[in-house]
Amino acid sequence: MRIMPHENPIRRFSQAVLRRRRRLLWGVLAAVLCYAGHWAFWHHHTKRFVEMRKGMFYRVAQPSEFGFRYLIQYVGIKTVVSAQLYDFRLHRGLIHFGDPAGCREAEYVTRLGARSVQWPMGKEQSWPWLTPWQFEQFFQLLDNPRNWPVAVHCQGGRHRTGTLSALFRLEYDRWDIERTLAEMYSLKFRFGGPIRLQEHNLRTYLPRPHPTAAQWDALRSYYVPLLGDSVADYEGLVRVLREMRGADPSPREPATTLDRDIARYLDERRPFALPLLQRLIDEPGDPLVERAAQAAADCLKERDQTVAAWSMAAALVADFGTSEQQRELLASLGDEAFQRSAPERFDAVVDGVANRYTRNRVAYLRPLLDNESHHRRAGARQCRYCDTAVARLSAIVNENFPDADPRLEIEPWNNGRAAARKWLAAHPAECQLSRLKSPTGHTVVERGDPPSREDLSRARL
Repeated sequence: MRIMPHENPIRRFSQAVLRRRRRLLWGVLAAVLCYAGHWAFWHHHTKRFVEMRKGMFYRVAQPSEFGFRYLIQYVGIKTVVSAQLYDFRLHRGLIHFGDPAGCREAEYVTRLGARSVQWPMGKEQSWPWLTPWQFEQFFQLLDNPRNWPVAVHCQGGRHRTGTLSALFRLEYDRWDIERTLAEMYSLKFRFGGPIRLQEHNLRTYLPRPHPTAAQWDALRSYYVPLLGDSVADYEGLVRVLREMRGADPSPREPATTLDRDIARYLDERRPFALPLLQRLIDEPGDPLVERAAQAAADCLKERDQTVAAWSMAAALVADFGTSEQQRELLASLGDEAFQRSAPERFDAVVDGVANRYTRNRVAYLRPLLDNESHHRRAGARQCRYCDTAVARLSAIVNENFPDADPRLEIEPWNNGRAAARKWLAAHPAECQLSRLKSPTGHTVVERGDPPSREDLSRARL
């Protein structure tokens, strides 16, 4: 470009640089304002929203009306699980920072076409761990793809939501416990410090076993000719078998015929039979109970079984065994010679009797209170069997047996053992052997509104 004689080239260059800097500054400022506005907007409507698994599970803090519209109409959420004590009124409008004046959550979610599920958490003594009934309902909800996608929330999306999300990671994503805890305690969710009973229950949680590749090949070669090619994986096999055995109102085959096929797979000692039976039997009256319990009792005596078979055999006997089978299982938990000679099998048996929070499991926790050995499973090796008994018993009977000492040292657990023994001595009927006593429960949502919308729960260390 030609420069006129009267123009100063240096000045012209300086002005051009200044204009570019101004444009850059305004661009940066606009970007910052857009980001801040976006963050503030979604922080208000869907705080701590995270897609855990696309199309299946999401977590969030308390949404507003606009937040629920986004979740249900845009993300496609079919089921909303609230872990709050109250059916809160929602914030209305795009920007509303005063007291919530919108619809009640359950009404609004239903109006938008999704299913509202309320599991009030906050009064349980093992907070933020689930009640036994909620623990059972969690897996029933997520095992069924008809409920997906599911969104879980509490007030702040940290503690109660964090517990449910950690269970999801362990059971459905098969994360190891260290990775799961790292996510739960991350700065993103502001969970805070460990909570004694909750972390112990997570560390000693036993995911329902999945077959190895070889075991799945054996299952598939047997069941696909019976069920058809629609069975794509193990969880699909479990769903189809449960539906055909009567959970579905229009089964494709008489359950009696299918039961004979399942029993033959068990009688022939084919791979992964007991873990599969443990997923299929829900009540003592099931026609497969007697054969499953006998096979499970035999498995517990065999030295060449898999860890999954031993643990699920213990669970089957604890829930459905005869009186004699259950007495043998109970005696094995206090047998020091058995623990010394077969530590891996003993550890699997402990995992099996402690994998559920039903009241019939209380009898099997009693001998574990005297056992100060540590779990052998990865992620739980810092946990003693006696402490697991305390943690499970606390959740089952709704007591907080460890004392309130904030330290994660051994003394609070020892105090918890003493308190648990005292409770069991005062409730001898709870220690009687029995078959499965499924936890009963229902939604009890507090009426009205709380005095404050802060998280109502208090961490019991």
